[in-house]
Amino acid sequence: MYTIIGGDQKEYGPVTEEQLRLWIAEGRVNAQTTVRTEGTTEWRPLADLPEFTESVRPMSAGASAAAAGEKVVVPPEVVLGRDYSLDIGSCITRSWELVKQNLGPMVGINTMVMVVMLVVNQVVGLLSQSAITAIITERRVSAGQIAMIFLASLITTPVYVVLTAGLLKYYLKLIRGERAGIADAFAGFGSAIGQLVLLGLASGFLSLIGYCLCILPGVYLTVSWMFAVPFVIDRKMGFWEAMEFSRKVVTKHWFLMFALQLVCGLLAVCGLVACCIGILVSMPFGTVTLMYAYEDICGRQTA
Repeated sequence: MYTIIGGDQKEYGPVTEEQLRLWIAEGRVNAQTTVRTEGTTEWRPLADLPEFTESVRPMSAGASAAAAGEKVVVPPEVVLGRDYSLDIGSCITRSWELVKQNLGPMVGINTMVMVVMLVVNQVVGLLSQSAITAIITERRVSAGQIAMIFLASLITTPVYVVLTAGLLKYYLKLIRGERAGIADAFAGFGSAIGQLVLLGLASGFLSLIGYCLCILPGVYLTVSWMFAVPFVIDRKMGFWEAMEFSRKVVTKHWFLMFALQLVCGLLAVCGLVACCIGILVSMPFGTVTLMYAYEDICGRQTA
């Protein structure tokens, strides 16, 4: 437990180490804040306590960013420690403006990734085609056929996650006003590929089990993990940390996030009305809307 002396020269505490770390992340205390550890009588600067040395070291960089009005990454503990609201209409409006401004590159890169996904789907589909055909024609189901279909699904999900991660990285860079290109759209094949593959395997397997259990558990997990991929590709989290972090953030307003996913899904498929060609525009439109929501809730914000 710790007691601190605030900027008003009043004592606050005792508080736990976790609470003190949250205050550090929020900027309420810094390296020079005077702290006394429970059981001692000595007051020391927070930076002198070994357990907080790393936590307060980045504060100078954060202060510089704040002075310059730059976008900074909000620490995970701050994201979890606060509530949030989300304007879905604003996300849609900003998404449409971004798509219009970058229509050519967005459509081209999105189409390229979609083609790769389709090729993978066709190749992996050969594994399960015989099992599906047998089920339809022979009207009987065996354990081997189910295993073949399950294996095909388990293989495709990690590939889709890796490809989707690159697209999300590309869209996030555009949202943040950074230069983005084809290399960013395939960033999932970089250093994060291992965690993305594990994320695809874990989320795909657990979601499939959830859908088998009366569907509702699968829906809950799918919505809860909606930000897991950007957490891995953007924040460099491990796959399980990203899944848990996403679940905790989304669960605060699960039904709002469910509505957001419905809207994004409708935006993505509405292009089918325009002779299917419109989907080349509507898919980026829906995905960018989701990324604006991610940025508003737990992305980079003005210091």
